[in-house]
Amino acid sequence: MTTSAADEDILKSYALLARCYMAKPVDFSQVAKLVRWIEDWWRVVVTVPK
Repeated sequence: MTTSAADEDILKSYALLARCYMAKPVDFSQVAKLVRWIEDWWRVVVTVPK
């Protein structure tokens, strides 16, 4: 997670095989909301091998 939303940074990340790119919000409450969303996504949506 980064504060940059520059196209160059996004393209470079995907070229380095990033799975996703998220620009971190500046406001702390929005950061906390994003972290909760990521936690929920990993617990509910993601399927991992057993």
